[in-house]
Amino acid sequence: MPAERSDLTLYDLSLEGVQIRDLLVENEGELTPELEARIDALMLAAPEKVEAAAMVVRSLEASAKACEAEVERLGMRARSFERNAQQLKDRIAVVLDCAFNGKIKTDRFTLWTQAAPDHVAFDVAEGHKIEEIERADPSLVRVKKELDKIELGRKFKAGEPLPVAIRFERTPGKRYARIK
Repeated sequence: MPAERSDLTLYDLSLEGVQIRDLLVENEGELTPELEARIDALMLAAPEKVEAAAMVVRSLEASAKACEAEVERLGMRARSFERNAQQLKDRIAVVLDCAFNGKIKTDRFTLWTQAAPDHVAFDVAEGHKIEEIERADPSLVRVKKELDKIELGRKFKAGEPLPVAIRFERTPGKRYARIK
């Protein structure tokens, strides 16, 4: 069986792999200490058991990828429905204004038109830079201040002292399994 396949099915999994997958599915992916101990004990029995666990990993990754593709497809479908609804609402507004003086009441709905307030957008004109506007009138330019995390990381690694106003949290690296 090729090691690089990502379209694994339950038929491709060994009995051990099915046992591991069943343990995960029964607990909805939640690893309790007892479940971890059971899976560890199963895998400690032989390299083939670890290989079975790797096959389960590949199967779960393939399932996740399929779900992500479905999310994208359903997102496109939702946007299509939203676009159609907006187009129909635009047509309803035209009909209400043209034939019903902007408002009607039915047994189920009250429909009316209303004008949104004007909207004004601002941006830097093509061929100009924000610095030019700042020089002309500094009150028109907002400056966002934030920590330079790259410089902080460099100073931290170099052992240079950091101001007491800087809070940092060190998270130890984690060992993880790679499957190729």
